[in-house]
Amino acid sequence: MTESAPPDDVQELQQEIEQTREQLGETVQQLVAKADVKARAQDQAAKLADRVKGQAGQTRAQAAARAGSVRDQVTSSAATAGQRTAYLGATARDQVTAAGGSVWQATPEPARQAVAKGAAAARRHRVPLAVTAGVLIAGLLMIRWWKKR
Repeated sequence: MTESAPPDDVQELQQEIEQTREQLGETVQQLVAKADVKARAQDQAAKLADRVKGQAGQTRAQAAARAGSVRDQVTSSAATAGQRTAYLGATARDQVTAAGGSVWQATPEPARQAVAKGAAAARRHRVPLAVTAGVLIAGLLMIRWWKKR
């Protein structure tokens, strides 16, 4: 603010006083907002909770999409396996059963690969989901703690 000569007119003086009051009021409001630590912390906790909820939703959506993809692959592989089994006929099934092979060995290779791929995807994404859940729980606990204060 620059210093100028005092105004001669009473109206100018009143306008200047009013403008100064408004500026002072805004400054006081800003200082009060900065000094209200509890409200700021609650605001930060709410933002964190929203961000964590968004991440959890994204992770859930990604997991659902991948699960659908794996389900489709397994279904496709199972259909292919069913067609192969029907083609081979009852004799081939009897031979596998008679040989005492395990179910895993009797499963066609494409089905085995689809199952292994699905299990690997579930293992890979277990940690991000657990981390997201942990952050969400920590955020909710922080909010409850701040509300009790």
